[in-house]
Amino acid sequence: MRDKLKSWNILAGAGAAAAVAVLVLAGCLKDTGGTVERPSYIATIPPLTAILREVVGERGDVTCLLSPGASPHTYEPRPSDIELVEGAVGFFFAQKNLDAWALSFQQANRIEAFELVPEDLRREMIMHGHSHEGGHAPDGHFWTSPLTVKAALPGLVRELARLDPEGSAAYEVNAERFAADLTALDDEVSAMLKPYRGEHLLLVHPSFLYFMADYGLELAGVVEPSPGKEPTPKSLSRLIEVARERDVKAIFTEPQLPEGPVRVLAEETGLPIYVLDPLGGAPGRRTYAELIRYNAKTVAEALGG
Repeated sequence: MRDKLKSWNILAGAGAAAAVAVLVLAGCLKDTGGTVERPSYIATIPPLTAILREVVGERGDVTCLLSPGASPHTYEPRPSDIELVEGAVGFFFAQKNLDAWALSFQQANRIEAFELVPEDLRREMIMHGHSHEGGHAPDGHFWTSPLTVKAALPGLVRELARLDPEGSAAYEVNAERFAADLTALDDEVSAMLKPYRGEHLLLVHPSFLYFMADYGLELAGVVEPSPGKEPTPKSLSRLIEVARERDVKAIFTEPQLPEGPVRVLAEETGLPIYVLDPLGGAPGRRTYAELIRYNAKTVAEALGG
């Protein structure tokens, strides 16, 4: 699968023609009263915003609704958010089970990014070796895998070209460049984490299953399967046992979630706490590559320390 994804070429031989088209984009943009109209897009969360900015480039503007540190699971839209979304060409949200509040916006061009991921690459939410709450809930954190993002680019380009046909050439060229960057990023992270393949991670929330699958990391357990739902004493006792059985080296929390239960677990096990960030948006983690590198380096430090 990795070889198949690495060989994907978004333009399928049409790169030269698209590049030429970009040179005449100025003649394709609408001009009203001497001002050039730029399409505006809204995204719910920082990583989705970062991905969109790579593909939209200078063609338009991309605005993020969530501030760094906010949780998409508990966010409550503001009146100003409604105004932003209503004025946008397109509104992108991650996935129905992740930022479901986005469904309350009555935007005609509302796009679920998870639907752009090829079906054979979609994962289910897994915790403690079992499907989410005994069912088959899809895992919307696809962006933690550079190769999965790469596989979603053709669908993203199609949606952007549908919303802004005159910008289709620019979107194609930008996506081709971003696809090459994602391949290089995946190679970099693969090399960084190769010594730790097979290691078990203890997570505060199951946000990194795509990332872990790409780089050969196993899930030991999850402290809070659902955000805001604290673990029971029984589940904490089981996590302590699992941490010892599987030679867990650290507990990974997230900046968007409370650390209380994680600190209790750390005290009982003597394990250090490291912070993984599934959302980014903060300094040093604003671009997509910065976010992935930060998390890869954090895992490497925790497992190699």
